[in-house]
Amino acid sequence: MPTHAELASKLLIDAAAFFITLGEQNPPLKDQMEENATVFKQMGALLTQEPQGALNDTPHGELAGKLLIDAATFFTTLAEQNEPIKEQMLENANVYKQIGELVIKDPLGVLD
Repeated sequence: MPTHAELASKLLIDAAAFFITLGEQNPPLKDQMEENATVFKQMGALLTQEPQGALNDTPHGELAGKLLIDAATFFTTLAEQNEPIKEQMLENANVYKQIGELVIKDPLGVLD
């Protein structure tokens, strides 16, 4: 069973790939999306390497969880603006929010 940290890391890396694709499809958003992707990839790597580590006294799990919850908010916004992808984006948002909350509470926990 993967830990919350392992799941969160995978979601962060998946979100980074999504941001890159979104930036490529929307030139005005490209720089911001690439910046987001870089942050998400770095956090995914940190979480994998040191699930219980900290950056400037903030636990990696907390930082990763906040990024996942931010991604959930972003996905919800996309869903509201894009009917064809609404259902998928809302589903993504739900998963990201749940895993974000879990990794904040217990990075080494596993899903029941």
